[in-house]
Amino acid sequence: MNYRVDRLADLDELSQDKRRILSNAAPGPFERAFANRDLFRGAARSGLFWSLASAVLTLLLVAVAGLILGLCIHHGKLFLELDGPAAKQLEKLAGERLIPPEFKAISELPPFDMTLNPSASPPPLIPIIRDDTGILPTVWNRRNYWYGPALAWCYQSIMTLQSTVPALVTLLLSGAVLTLLRMGCIGQVKLSARKAALEMSAQMRRNIYRANLRLGVEDIEGHTTQRARRIFVQEIESLQNLLFEYIDRTLRLPVEIVVMLAALLLINPLLTIEWLPPLALCWYLLSQGNARAQAARRLAADRGNHELQVMADGLNRSQLIRNYGLEQTEQEAFLNHLDRYTQNMKLKARAQDDALWLRIFVYMAVVAVMVFLLFITLVQLAIDSPLLSLADVLVFLSAAAALMYAARELARVPGIRRQAAEISTHIFQYLDQIPQVSQAVGARFLNPLSKRLQIDQATYKAPNSDQELLDKLDLIIDANHKYALVGINELDARAVAMAIPRFIELKSGRVLIDGEDVAWATLESLRSEIIFVTSNAAVFPGTILDNIAAGGEFTLQQCTDAAKEAHAHQFIVGLMNGYETVLDPRDHQLSEGQIFQLALARALVRRPALLIIEEPEAALDDDTKALLDDTYDRITSGRTVIFLPQRLATLKRVDEIIVLGQGRVAAQGPHSVLVKESPIYRHWEYLRFHEFRHLSDSGR
Repeated sequence: MNYRVDRLADLDELSQDKRRILSNAAPGPFERAFANRDLFRGAARSGLFWSLASAVLTLLLVAVAGLILGLCIHHGKLFLELDGPAAKQLEKLAGERLIPPEFKAISELPPFDMTLNPSASPPPLIPIIRDDTGILPTVWNRRNYWYGPALAWCYQSIMTLQSTVPALVTLLLSGAVLTLLRMGCIGQVKLSARKAALEMSAQMRRNIYRANLRLGVEDIEGHTTQRARRIFVQEIESLQNLLFEYIDRTLRLPVEIVVMLAALLLINPLLTIEWLPPLALCWYLLSQGNARAQAARRLAADRGNHELQVMADGLNRSQLIRNYGLEQTEQEAFLNHLDRYTQNMKLKARAQDDALWLRIFVYMAVVAVMVFLLFITLVQLAIDSPLLSLADVLVFLSAAAALMYAARELARVPGIRRQAAEISTHIFQYLDQIPQVSQAVGARFLNPLSKRLQIDQATYKAPNSDQELLDKLDLIIDANHKYALVGINELDARAVAMAIPRFIELKSGRVLIDGEDVAWATLESLRSEIIFVTSNAAVFPGTILDNIAAGGEFTLQQCTDAAKEAHAHQFIVGLMNGYETVLDPRDHQLSEGQIFQLALARALVRRPALLIIEEPEAALDDDTKALLDDTYDRITSGRTVIFLPQRLATLKRVDEIIVLGQGRVAAQGPHSVLVKESPIYRHWEYLRFHEFRHLSDSGR
C-alpha cells in the first residue's frame, strides 16, 4: 500500500526466515549463551589446565596416602625369608646390603629348579630382618607394579624415606603441600569458571543494552523497559551463577572421575572390576527411580493444582448460585473436584513414599554389596594375598568414595544446564526482537518544521495487546502554535507524540512535515529538530553541565542560557559546585520539578523547531509551577510546542486542545470552547481535575 506497509511485511518475512534458519541450525538457547567450544578458549581454557594439574596432584595424594598407611601398618619393620635371587633383588631396590654375611654364599647360588633335579632339596631361605627401614616394605610389595621402579628410585634418592620417623614426617609434609597445591588448583578452576561466567554475563548485558537502545525507544507502555531491566539485573545474574556451576563441574569433575578410576585400577584392577559394576548398577537404578518419582509427583501436583483452581473459581459464583438455587448442583460439582484433588495429592504423597522406599532399598542393596565385597577383600587379606594389603584396601575405599561423590555431583550438570537453558530462552526471546523503526535506504535530510505538521490516516496498535491506539487518525498542526494532546486513554496521545519523531512505526498512514514524509528522512535530522521531553526524564551520571549538554558540543554559556530559560539556573548555582556538581542517577537529591527543569534545559540548548513536552505526573510545589508557567511563555514564542499536559494551567495556555477518542480526533479547540461544547472533553477534564480524584486514586 505504501512504503511503511511494504517494509513491515518485509520485516515479518525476514523474521520468519531468521527463525527458520535458526531452527535448522539447531543451536539451543544454552548453546547460544555458552557453546561447548567455549570450554576450550578464553578463561575456561585456563580452568581446563588447572583441572588437569589438580588431577595430577590428586593422583600423587593417593600415592602418598598409600605410603603413609603402609608405613603405619608395617612401622618400617622388614621381616622376610627369601631365596637368593629375591634377596639380591631386595638389595637392589634398597640400594644397600641387607643379606647377612653367613648367607652370602647362598645368595650367589643360581635359581633353584625342581625340574632339573627332582631329588635335590632347595637351598635354605635367607632371613632378612630389619627395623627402621622407612617405606622399604611398601617398595618391596610394589616391586612388580609398573610404578615399582619409580618408587624404588624415590626410596634411594630421598634419605628421609629410609627411616621410619623421618619418612612419616616427610610423607605428612608432602601430603600437606600436595593438599594445599590441589586446593589452589581447584581455586584456580573456580576462578576461571567465574571469569568465564562473568565474560558471558558481560556480553549478555552489552547485548541487552544495545537491544534496549533499539527497542526501548518504541516502548509506549513501559513494559519493554521493565522487561529489559528485569533481564539485565535478575535473570542474567541467575544465568551467571548457573553457568559458573556448569563450567566448574564440567571442567573439574570428569577429570577427577578419570583420575579416581585410574587410581582404583592402579591399586588393584581385579578389586576395581569386582566393586564398580554393582555400585554403578545401584546408582543407575536409584537415579532412574528418582526421575520416575519426580515425574509422577509433577503430574499429580499439576492435576491437583488444576482442581484447586477450579474450586477457587467457584467461590466467586456464590451470588449466582444463591440467586438461581444451584446449591445442590454446585455442591456436587465441588465435592467431585475436591475428591479428585485429594486423590491427586495422595498420588503425589505415594510417589514421594515410593521414591523414599526405593532409595532405602537401593541403599540397603548398596550396603549389602559393599559388605559382601568387603568380606571378599578381608578373605584375601586373611590368606595373605601378595596382590593386596590392608593399606591397599583403605586407599581403595577412599578413592571409591571420592569417585562416587564426583559422579553424583557430575550427575547434577544436566539439571543445571536445563535451568540455564530456560533462562537463556527468555533472554534470547527479548534479544531476537526486531525493532520496527529503522532508517530507510536513501533517506534524505529533513528541514525544520516551518509551515505544517500533518498526520494522514495513521493507524497504530499497541505491541503487547490488541488495543488499537490510532485508527486512521487525521490531524493537522500549524507551525509556531501551541497544542495539547489529551485522551480518555492516555496512550492515544502518547502514541501521536511518539509517532512524530518516529519513536514508533505506524502500521499504516504517514506523518508529513511541510509535505515531506518523515519515513524518508534521516533519523538524525528528524530527531535533532523534534525533541521529546518525557515525564520520566532521566538523570545521567556526570555533572550538571554534562546532563544539559548530553553529549553535544555546547559551550558553558549556551548551557547556562538554556538553564536560565528553563528556570533551572537558580537551583543549579545553589548547589555546592554549581554546574560542576556531580549527579548520581540513584542518589541525586533533586526534586521531580528540578529534574523536569533540567530536562527542559537539555532540550532548549538544542533549539528544536518542534518541542513535545510530557509533563510529570508528580505533584509540583507552587514555586515550581510558577517557574514552569514563565518558562512556557518564553519557549513557545516562535516555536511549535505540543504538550501532553498534567496541569489545568497548561490546558488554558495552549492555542488548541486536541481530544482523542477511540484512536481519532474527537474534538479540537481552545479550552474555553471545548469545556462548553465538547462532552468528551468535559468528561476527561472531570476525571483528571475534579476535587475528589485523590480519594478515588487512594481507594484504588
